Amino acid sequence: MPNLLKQHTESKKVDANVYQTASKKKKSSLLWRSVVGLLLVIILIGIGFLTKTVLAINSTNDASGKKIGFFEQIKHLVVNPEDKLKGESDNRINILLAGIGGPGHQGAYLADTIIVASLKPSTNDVAMLSIPRDLYVEIPEFGWRKINNALAFGTTSDYPGSGEALLAEVVENVTGLPIHYYARIDFAGFRKIIDDLRGLDIYVDNSFTDYQYPDYNFGYQPVSFKQGLEHMNGERALQYVRSRHGTNGEGSDFARSKRQQKVLLALKDEILSTSSLINPSGILAALDDLGDHNQTNLQIWELVELLKFIKEINGSNIITEVLETGSDGELYSDTTADGAYILRPKGDSFAGIQYIAENIFNASRITKEMANIEIQNSTGVAGLASSTADRLKGMHYNITKVGNASLSEELSNTTIYDLSGGSKPYTLISLKNVLGAAISHTLPAFMLSNQELTYDSIAATNKNLLVTASNENIDILVVIGNDLSPTPQLSTTLLLQPLKHF
Repeated sequence: MPNLLKQHTESKKVDANVYQTASKKKKSSLLWRSVVGLLLVIILIGIGFLTKTVLAINSTNDASGKKIGFFEQIKHLVVNPEDKLKGESDNRINILLAGIGGPGHQGAYLADTIIVASLKPSTNDVAMLSIPRDLYVEIPEFGWRKINNALAFGTTSDYPGSGEALLAEVVENVTGLPIHYYARIDFAGFRKIIDDLRGLDIYVDNSFTDYQYPDYNFGYQPVSFKQGLEHMNGERALQYVRSRHGTNGEGSDFARSKRQQKVLLALKDEILSTSSLINPSGILAALDDLGDHNQTNLQIWELVELLKFIKEINGSNIITEVLETGSDGELYSDTTADGAYILRPKGDSFAGIQYIAENIFNASRITKEMANIEIQNSTGVAGLASSTADRLKGMHYNITKVGNASLSEELSNTTIYDLSGGSKPYTLISLKNVLGAAISHTLPAFMLSNQELTYDSIAATNKNLLVTASNENIDILVVIGNDLSPTPQLSTTLLLQPLKHF
């Protein structure tokens, strides 16, 4: 027992030293802290927006007593108006959001939360991609480790730009996205924000109990949640987003990532609620609290420019995505040589994750079309249709049936047959890019019962004319040819091809 206490004491000292080292960075002014705090509140609410009413609160008076607005106060810090935010020219601004334990927590700088938030200025859409902390990645200069180690390694080794910069580099390698900015917050800051706003109303989807939730003495304490609406204070909300060992399907990083996104959206709703706008003391307190518990690489002029986009964002245009395991997920569970639990990308390639990250805005359009897709295997490679279907499901395609084609000979090339009469154009074009296949609006003779279907007549014709007819209403039929065999993995080059037709 004495040795255990000694280890705990030494662990606390290490965490404290790490945190003190990072805290030796030059202190910002009160204005800078408030500005950064404002940014982080906005980012952490899922890139919501603060109205002019809230912005007007952060104002002062000139010599005549006239109010000077927030933007007016710092306009001298804004450079050439023609300067653009990083990523703006490409119509996508990517911001890495990271949550850490901070002082008083074992592994103070291990990234507990990793989310890539992307803003699309042309449409005011926002997407959030959650990356599990157990994803096994290569960290420059440190080898293959869990991704949550990157921020800690960068902090303790004086990596240029500190731990946030190293984590951003690793996330770039995993997602294929340029990370333009980053923002990091610790548990204490998270709790204070919610307490200053007098709590959040969160709907708990599933009742669960976590018997291994960390306490504040390097031990465990049980926490439980019941299905239904609950008003949570900061500590309760932190328990909800941190829990990793809950019952009833809530004991995974994937479930936790979904809960984290749920809380961010609830925070957005609270910030924009009428009561918060009328009585903004909680918002101002949250901004001040954040000053000691966050880190970002955004300059003030960049923040000002970012706010111009953010205030126009519609909260309903927020897309959420969580990387998961399972037949239609992009990850699988594994262990290291020393028995540590890790997650790897399927095919041991990040190509699938990179496709999701690149096309996260497009995925919502695929989902909205909800095309019923059947996949048939015309090759001699067993399971090729099923494995392809699993990959496509992970990309939000609605695969309703999988089977073998009843053909007299194998197809040389994979072909996509449009049975929708042209009513699912986005799904067709995206499948064409993903599979590298041709689109046909006329079915071949061997797939018909003595009839010729044309593009104009397919939609109105009974699909039971197909020799391999399905009982379902199929919009798109994919027949896999030998160009996808003998491996069930989709082509990396075609997988990453952007969807430029829309």
